[in-house]
Formats: sequence, C-alpha cells, structure tokens
Amino acid sequence: MENDKIIRDPQTEEFDFGKHALTALYGSLYYLIVYIPFILPYNIWGKAATRISHIWENKSIVYQEGEKVYPVHSFYFMYFVNFMIDALIFLIWILGFLFFSYTFFIEFKAKGPFFETYLIPLFMTYVSVIWLKAGKEILHFLLNNMVVWFLDVIAAIGRFLKHMWGLNFIYRKKD
Repeated sequence: MENDKIIRDPQTEEFDFGKHALTALYGSLYYLIVYIPFILPYNIWGKAATRISHIWENKSIVYQEGEKVYPVHSFYFMYFVNFMIDALIFLIWILGFLFFSYTFFIEFKAKGPFFETYLIPLFMTYVSVIWLKAGKEILHFLLNNMVVWFLDVIAAIGRFLKHMWGLNFIYRKKD
C-alpha cells in the first residue's frame, strides 16, 4: 500500500527539445525570479494575517478541558505554534520596515551604500516569512505528532502497569 502523503517525483515523458526547452525556460525564470521571491512570501504573509484575524474573531485561543485529550498541550500548541508564529510572520514586515528605515535614515543618517545597508535587509526581511513558515511546519509536526505519540506511549505504559498490578493480585489469590 502506497502512502499518499509522501511527495514523489512526477513521472514524465521523454524530452523533446522543441516542445519542452522554451516552456522549461519560462517556468524556471518565473518560479526562480518572480514566484519564490515575491509571490510566495506575500501569500504566506496573507494567510498568516487571515489566520490571526480568524483567531481574533472566534476567540479560539482558550483553555478547554472537556474537548481535548490533552487540554494544556492543545492550548499551548494553539498559542505558541499557531498564533505566535503567525503573529511574528505578520509583524515582521511592519517592524522590519520601520526598524531598517529608522536605522538607515535617522540613526545613521544614510551612511553607507543604499543597496547594501537598506534594500538587502528589507528584502531579507520580506523573504524571511518563508523560513518562519517552514519552522512553523516543523514545530507543528514535532508537537502535534511526536509529543502526542510520546504521551500516548506513556499512557499505554501506565495501562500496562495497571493491568500487571491487577494480574499480580489475581495470581496471589490462587496460592
């Protein structure tokens, strides 16, 4: 049985220079020059803003014991992983622009090359949302899968010890 969640390399037909070369050139340039540096960060930023807005409208970061198996884990997961990283993704552009503009124009009075001391840090701040989103996905996997798995293993060990203790009393009654 194949796992559908694993990303696989797509199977392709044989290469035909006339059919594939120009299209591959357009696709390469689009994704390397336009999509990844400009469109992807904006999409990630917009989705983070939408999630924060949704959390605020629904007041969904609350501690509720009755709904979840691990309520404290669920609360901190929602707060730290879902809210805090999305808030950082949303605010990093605003705070980065204000910080680098203040440092370049006010603090250092435009000393140094404009491109190296102002535009490159602004661009790196713009692209940093991709790394923050990747970090969020890694944390999401670790906390949502590994911690819950670890807690389930501890619960299973506890059930095992409970049953062993009960078996001990049954065994003693036979003597």
